Amino acid sequence: RNMTYQLQLNWARQFGKHDLTAMGVFQRSEYVTGSNPTTYRESWAFRATYNYANRYNIDYNGAYNGSEKFSKEYRFGFFQSGGVGWTLTNEPYLKALKNFKVGDMHLVDMLKLRYSYGEIGDDNVGDRWLFMNKWNYGGTSVMNTNQNASIYTWYREASLGNPDIHWEVVRKTNYAVDYSFLDGMLAGSVDIFNDKRSDVMVNGTNRAIPSYFGTAAPTANLGKVETNGYEIELRFNKSFKDHRVWANMSMTHAENKIIKRDDRPLAPDYQKQAGYAIGQPTYHINNGFINTVDELYGSPKHDSSDGQKLVGDYYIVDFNGDGLIDQNDAAPYGYTGTPENTYNATIGYEHKGFSCFVQFYGVSNVNRYVGLGSFGDKLNAVFDQGSWWSQAGNSADVVTPRYNSTPSYYYGTQMNYDGSYIRLKNVEVAYTWNKGWVKKVGINNLRLFLSANNLWTYTNMPDDREANGSNVAAYPTVKRINLGLKFSL
Repeated sequence: RNMTYQLQLNWARQFGKHDLTAMGVFQRSEYVTGSNPTTYRESWAFRATYNYANRYNIDYNGAYNGSEKFSKEYRFGFFQSGGVGWTLTNEPYLKALKNFKVGDMHLVDMLKLRYSYGEIGDDNVGDRWLFMNKWNYGGTSVMNTNQNASIYTWYREASLGNPDIHWEVVRKTNYAVDYSFLDGMLAGSVDIFNDKRSDVMVNGTNRAIPSYFGTAAPTANLGKVETNGYEIELRFNKSFKDHRVWANMSMTHAENKIIKRDDRPLAPDYQKQAGYAIGQPTYHINNGFINTVDELYGSPKHDSSDGQKLVGDYYIVDFNGDGLIDQNDAAPYGYTGTPENTYNATIGYEHKGFSCFVQFYGVSNVNRYVGLGSFGDKLNAVFDQGSWWSQAGNSADVVTPRYNSTPSYYYGTQMNYDGSYIRLKNVEVAYTWNKGWVKKVGINNLRLFLSANNLWTYTNMPDDREANGSNVAAYPTVKRINLGLKFSL
């Protein structure tokens, strides 16, 4: 059962060049399923805006949000945001700039500066009652052992709560410019943003708690993350006679860094998550191949299956220099699985009833793990991943696959791929009839089109997939070709 009730009030007035609006909203939702207790969520929000002569814009927002996921002391949080805008081209003393022409076109149509600041509260946690201790029905044995210490059923403390758990808060800052030039032929925007997330909830299993603590630590607000980036958008639109050429292009760059986390205080920096991006992968780093028997015997010892090393294997770097290759030598390597850069470009052309466009999409600064392990589980399968090492020529891409046992950390960074790609995502050619013979047969408009998706991709990935994990059999991106006819009567 899901019930939501809402009350909203709106107010708006104009006084000459002054334009004022205000809004208030109350909303409460209740959701229950099966025998679970009802889930509650409540919000009190308002918004006020002011505009003067379409030159100056101010808005302010506030929200008083309540969540049952926190104790009474932290259940409600107030989060606010606001922004200001200045349209320079509407200023009387800049009218000359707006009227300045290049040929028969106005050089500057619109130029606006924007700034905004906002706070967002996040209660999207995996458990409902992190602030409470939890008890399990324990039966008659002590801690599920075979010691029958009691003839009665009893309860035991299953997990610890944290009464001080509270909202995560994101503080967002944005600086932007909106522009339009040459009678709208060129338009777009530039945004520079910064997000600071504080009081990030760190799960108990990820906290630096000694083993003698005796149980899993409670979740706590111990993390900080910062994200910086920019977004650029450019639109082109040009018409001449019966022809129109247009294009939309955009690029976004966003990178994040963990500023603070409950890492082990005495651990070396490369084993901490603070200072790196969210989801930063770690690998045992390989430094070329073991090319001779002398190099084989001189290579660092592995903590398991060291006797299985062969000439032609990777030389795994002893990152911490203790003389042994083990889990402590896994170090941050490459980018995360979330692209830092995304690109989009759509180019189109129209002439009378004919139209066509192509759309390209791409990403960069991203790495993917693709577990193409040859002879995995003694299976008779080998993947073509480039050139393999051989005695005749030891300049190769990957270690030679083997059917026998392998030493630990055998693959090094081999499964880590540059996940950048450029994809021809959409193509369409169409013709539309809306007069003449189609009217005579009772059709208002008739459109015939041929479209296609994912026709071409350039990438260094071993196969064509936009997102993948360690699954060898990930389903590839599908190419589609569509022939269609649309009409209206």
